[in-house]
Amino acid sequence: MNSIKSINTTTVVPSAMASASSNSAMSVSVSGSGEGYLELILGPMFSGKTSTLKKIYDQCMYCNIPVTVINYSGDTRYSADAVMSTHDKIMIPCIMGSSIIETIKNNADKVKQSEVILINEGQFFADIKCVVDLVEKEHKRVYICGLDGDFQKNKIGSLLDLIPHCDNVCKLKSLCSSCRNGKAGLFSYRITNETDQVVIGVENYKPLCRSCYENMSSSKQKSVDV
Repeated sequence: MNSIKSINTTTVVPSAMASASSNSAMSVSVSGSGEGYLELILGPMFSGKTSTLKKIYDQCMYCNIPVTVINYSGDTRYSADAVMSTHDKIMIPCIMGSSIIETIKNNADKVKQSEVILINEGQFFADIKCVVDLVEKEHKRVYICGLDGDFQKNKIGSLLDLIPHCDNVCKLKSLCSSCRNGKAGLFSYRITNETDQVVIGVENYKPLCRSCYENMSSSKQKSVDV
């Protein structure tokens, strides 16, 4: 069985922030021993989550390791085609779906033949916890990226419930797009006035450090109260 001995998953931030990143290099060891493996790649908007999946995908392609990429069907920000795209619009082919169970069922042969499963936008899959079976029963190596919180710092869906099952949890960071003094962008701040928990679109958010998030949230609330 092929194996990837080391995957360099240094975060790639969007081009507007490409000159610097608050994320340090991370080496992910992927064993080919036949054991299952589960890793969550979490962070706010613009922290390089999808770019990290793209790097793992590239390593799989280089090492001829069968891989399946699953993306949430509502993620059509950059293309209506069946592709997973980074913020820099680097795209790779994928399977689109709104249910992990149904997506696996409809692509059973491909999933069975794959050693590695990559899942993008994991927070939007209501049945995301079913991946535990892929890891523990099918012995797949599964990497899931997703938001660690919504615009109010609340969890989205069941993604974070997978943490007790994980081999590793990676918290990525962006750079604060407000103060721009090198502080880590930890939180996804919604710049529009929608109140629904899920509002898809990069134009609706920016990453902020803790201080800027609290200050801007307070200012927005005061303007609403007026």
